[in-house]
Amino acid sequence: MFDYSNIISELRKDGYYRERMPVNSPQDRYVVIKNKKVLNFTSNDYLGLANSNYLKDVFYKKVKKYGVGSGSSPLISGYSSQHKELEQELTQLTKLDSTVVMNSGYLANVGLINALSDKDVVILQDKMNHNSIIEGTRLTKSQLIRFHHKNYSDLSEKIEKVKCGLKIIYVDAVFSMTGEFSDLKKLSSIARENNALLFVDDAHGFGVLKNNSKNFPSSLSMYNRDDINIDAYIGTFGKAVGIFGSFISGNKDIVELVIQKSKPYIYSTALPASLAGTVLESLRYIKNNTSLNKKLNRNIKIFREIAKKENIKLQESETPIQTIIVGEPIRLKKIQESALKAGIFIQAIRYPTVPKNNDLIRISLTSNHSTKDIERLLYFLKTI
Repeated sequence: MFDYSNIISELRKDGYYRERMPVNSPQDRYVVIKNKKVLNFTSNDYLGLANSNYLKDVFYKKVKKYGVGSGSSPLISGYSSQHKELEQELTQLTKLDSTVVMNSGYLANVGLINALSDKDVVILQDKMNHNSIIEGTRLTKSQLIRFHHKNYSDLSEKIEKVKCGLKIIYVDAVFSMTGEFSDLKKLSSIARENNALLFVDDAHGFGVLKNNSKNFPSSLSMYNRDDINIDAYIGTFGKAVGIFGSFISGNKDIVELVIQKSKPYIYSTALPASLAGTVLESLRYIKNNTSLNKKLNRNIKIFREIAKKENIKLQESETPIQTIIVGEPIRLKKIQESALKAGIFIQAIRYPTVPKNNDLIRISLTSNHSTKDIERLLYFLKTI
């Protein structure tokens, strides 16, 4: 008989055991854990919308009109007018051809590859890609080739050796465990030179990143659109948008193939219409309330400036994701426990989410945090 208990014991001994901590409050600047109110620096709710009174009122009205469940898959009776309107809005925001709404970011990545997979398809991925992209490929007959993190020379060398079949370059726009950007302009160039498609998961950039243009904030808005050529673009609603679900925008034929062939899409109950409708209003709210992004960017700047003055060694990141490498899982877990005692919730990220010996503290900044909140966190980090 297989000894599962021994595997769990080994995880505990090595410092890789994961413990769920129930939150007994809405996601917000403060959350309640173990009957204690703690300052929250773990949430991907970057614009502080998960507990927005405006969106709660919108959701209540949508639930009254559309109910709480969709009752069926999108190809049966689960696809509503709210889904259709949301897809049309996302197509306009991304300036791509077409859009399909999915149930989660993980399913979007798995479902996209599932629809296009074939033994003659070769998918080249950054080694720091999100697990959903990596496992999505491994679940298919397609060949997976991984290139060194943000090493586009390595990508070029590897893609040039692929002589047959469909080639797809698949990357995170913002890497979830480091906050680094992919160079979408460079990747677009490599894709064009090698007759390959470019797929981009912008889970941590959608609704967040913004230059001085009037475009909706996302990694796409950081570039002149003539400089990038993206065939499939994935975004989520559970992070900056503050709700739940995801989408795929892109080439019309690719989106249509997802609808026709993607098993995670075809065989999953659709996102409730009330949620789809609330997401739509959240997108409009973000677009019209530019102060949310300005406050977030100001908080990122303040955090990094104070950290530099205090000699706190951060990894390079211009996004809400800020990390400190610790490298020892047991020590890292003790730091997280000490933070909780001090009334601060930070996340200990360990293998296999990150490579061994790269265990890190992951800090998520939001537009809801105050300067005093940031100073309090950095004071704690300085003491450790």
